[in-house]
Amino acid sequence: MDRGEHSPERRRFLQALGAGALAATSCGSACAGTRARPTAQTTIVASKTEAARTIVATGKPRVVVVHTRKALTQGYDADRGALRAMLEAGLRALSGEKDASRALARYLRPGERVGLKINGLAGRNAATHVELVDELSALLAQAGIEPRKQIAFDRFKRDLIASRFVAPIRGDTYQCVGNDEAGHEEELAQMPSSASRLSQVLTRQVDGVINLPILKQHMLSGMTGALKNNFGCIHNPNKMHLDKCDPYIAEVNAIPAIRDKQRLVVMDALRPVVENGPSYQPGAGEVANRLLFATDLVAVDTVGLGILENLRKQRTLPPLDKVDLTPIHLATASRLGLGVSDRAGIEVVELEV
Repeated sequence: MDRGEHSPERRRFLQALGAGALAATSCGSACAGTRARPTAQTTIVASKTEAARTIVATGKPRVVVVHTRKALTQGYDADRGALRAMLEAGLRALSGEKDASRALARYLRPGERVGLKINGLAGRNAATHVELVDELSALLAQAGIEPRKQIAFDRFKRDLIASRFVAPIRGDTYQCVGNDEAGHEEELAQMPSSASRLSQVLTRQVDGVINLPILKQHMLSGMTGALKNNFGCIHNPNKMHLDKCDPYIAEVNAIPAIRDKQRLVVMDALRPVVENGPSYQPGAGEVANRLLFATDLVAVDTVGLGILENLRKQRTLPPLDKVDLTPIHLATASRLGLGVSDRAGIEVVELEV
């Protein structure tokens, strides 16, 4: 397929993006913030009790980074009470609401069907924590979204099982579905540089998606975060790894069926993979005890990249750009209007719980 800047496919694709961006301007402050490009960096550090009244609207996309001293209990296992506290604090700070249920209502309506897009590729030691999804699911139920209308999904059922996403045989918990069992659409979603068949979980079974990536270094794209997590919504991500996965990551996220269903990001940075990712090797993870919250996928990945680089520095590993692993897809995604990749244009709220 012609990847030229002026090909008919690219013109149609960019026209569709423009229409989507115009529509987004009327969807509220969270959506409007993803288009802003201010010049001054903002970082707000607030305690759990002060967060809601300290944060003021800046017009920038907001990324909330919640840290706790000990979220992990043994190995990769996580403390559910600590995760609940982190979720509640992060959701309040992101939304400005006083409680987590009202915060979730800012992004999802009661009765909607919600996809929980996890990342299970590397198995339990480097997957989205099942404990995190369990606690988020319980909060969604309190916000009026029944567990039976919640679906945790990723590419393969075997990856869900390896990551411990196996729903008990009862009706009071969320579903766990692999795209290989749910199927993909027959019709191809066309992009300027490629084409893919979309997961039917995404297209037919959910109204909105909570993106739940795990922060990882990636030996081809530089990093895995919220943007690359949506490779789990297509049938052929193996075809999208040339040229540092660029422009493929950005173009996949610009597909309207994917872009328009992104409601919220909760990034798992409890123990990111800092080298030789995205698979897991013993010793490749570094404890960070953080969760990141955002509605702008580009902005949250940009902030996540900073955390990843700091963890690598602690190990005396070189910056990613020094090993030719700059995540160039972030800038491409920003050029496509998907969010803000300029760290100075992002409002970062840091909380300790």
